Amino acid sequence: MNTEDANKGSRLIQNLMGSTIKIDQDDVKDIPLAFLAVEDMKFHLSWKWMMPVVIKVEEELGYLVEIKGTNCRIDTEDQSFENEKDTKLSAIWHTVVDFLEWHEENG
Repeated sequence: MNTEDANKGSRLIQNLMGSTIKIDQDDVKDIPLAFLAVEDMKFHLSWKWMMPVVIKVEEELGYLVEIKGTNCRIDTEDQSFENEKDTKLSAIWHTVVDFLEWHEENG
């Protein structure tokens, strides 16, 4: 993945998540997105960053994020987003970004 794609995806995710990613674990700090440059966001590299996004897509937007091996899928009423990649995290990131592009236009 190139830097431009990672930054574009990070911007989409930041739009969904707002200024802070709240992490409900005693030993893990929340992530203050409002103070970070998009280049410093690690959604594509870190489970700590990506899993709160998956939870928000499921719990607040109401779409199931199906993860099987290195495949991820999100279905809407009229659209399906699916990616199989080398790693589980990469598949999730690409699928969520594809979904968020659609959601911003149609949500």
